[in-house]
Amino acid sequence: MQDIAYYFEMSKNIRSLRAVPKIWNYLKYRCSRKTVHTPIQRYTPQIGSLFLAKRCNLRCDYCSTENVMSQSRDKGKWREEEATIEIVKQVFTNPLLQNCLLIDLLGGEPLLVKDLEEIVSFLSQRGHMTNMVTNGILLKKRIRGLKEAGITRINISLYEENKKHMESDLQSINEVFRVHTSMVLQRSLIAANAEEIISRAHFVRDAGARSLRFFIYRPVGASNIPEEVISDVDLEYRDFQTRLNELLPGFCIWPAPIKRGTIEKRCAQLWQRVDVDMKGRVFICCGSDNMLEGENSNLFEAEPSALFDHPTWKELRGNLMDPTLAPPELCKDCNLLGDPGW
Repeated sequence: MQDIAYYFEMSKNIRSLRAVPKIWNYLKYRCSRKTVHTPIQRYTPQIGSLFLAKRCNLRCDYCSTENVMSQSRDKGKWREEEATIEIVKQVFTNPLLQNCLLIDLLGGEPLLVKDLEEIVSFLSQRGHMTNMVTNGILLKKRIRGLKEAGITRINISLYEENKKHMESDLQSINEVFRVHTSMVLQRSLIAANAEEIISRAHFVRDAGARSLRFFIYRPVGASNIPEEVISDVDLEYRDFQTRLNELLPGFCIWPAPIKRGTIEKRCAQLWQRVDVDMKGRVFICCGSDNMLEGENSNLFEAEPSALFDHPTWKELRGNLMDPTLAPPELCKDCNLLGDPGW
């Protein structure tokens, strides 16, 4: 039911005529068989992620962008990698992005980007749905402009570092545009701070947020701690989920925990998504901060069909399609491994 509510909320914001090619592209994907070699004449990705900035006003050790940002701090390199409306327009001349139904606006922190409202307006007018992930610290000042620009969905990530800002601003933000919230769960966090998480969930619900989505920690950030990953054998996670669902029925959205043992490899991200930064570099997948390398790995330089059939993607697709092979090392601690996607 939560998935149905999510899709209904997003679909209400589709600009019908401009979105027709994007919906058609999605339907072609749904009617096509997944293959290792994926011609863009059949379909192109349905989801695009734009990494708009390589800087943030928070530092969270489990955030995968911390690794990426650390490479851009010297000599102000982040300025060369920050989004402008001109760069985003160049990105969308590429066929791999033109018919994405949904565009995720990511960072770093997207609200640090000067042209953000103009970027959202450009994407909205093209018929894309837009989802922004933010820490929300600067959101109160810009929420009206983003609403007027046509933003579809905003998700505020909750951390200890932005708690005071949310306590001050979240209700007034929701009075202009109701947002969603999210939180990353680690095993030790549930064990030591369950009551604090429950209190936070009550607060964001009472402040008018639409939902609280939990994500399972992935060991890809600056602090790589595999033992913090929540698996399907963690009884504390199950008990915590049951308790919070009883307290706030229908408000929390839960991920599937990591499955141990045999698992059906159903991940569709390598067929559905393309994630790029403002230098045209392409991430291998949404669960990794590693990028494609070598020939035909840059959005601004590669021929689109060659990029979509990059050898790294073909190898990973081949593994995911072969039930006799163990999951790739990249995928073993990702809770999306068993998720079929859209």
